[in-house]
Amino acid sequence: MTYTSTPTHGKVARLEKGDTAVDYIGEWNLEFNLDMATQERQGQHWKNHSPGQAGWGGSARGHAVLGNTQQKALHDNLVTATPGTKLTDMKFLIDGSAEGWSGDLYVTSIKIGAGVTGIVSIDMTFMGDGEPTLSDQQ
Repeated sequence: MTYTSTPTHGKVARLEKGDTAVDYIGEWNLEFNLDMATQERQGQHWKNHSPGQAGWGGSARGHAVLGNTQQKALHDNLVTATPGTKLTDMKFLIDGSAEGWSGDLYVTSIKIGAGVTGIVSIDMTFMGDGEPTLSDQQ
């Protein structure tokens, strides 16, 4: 595998659903984490930990344009469909075509904002389900 060896500008990154860009997304973020269990005992001055399970999730935000099929599908997954339906066709691409992460996820929140001086916005958060895949050949 050959991953990017120089910085990539965020303007070429994209969020995809079903191999098609979710239009009007201005940014997306991924967060990977590891659960840690504390090993506590009396007389201990410093904490010790045991690693647990890893997880991931993130967010996406941009302009609310529900006429875009992919953006509307994300909206409908939580707002008008049966909440809790797993999405299995999501990609977070760094280079806009091949390099990035894919994985199953659940949409956990959607926030729509409409300020009088700005464009209507959409903010979504999600939680990954299972292990994500990093590839340079999406």
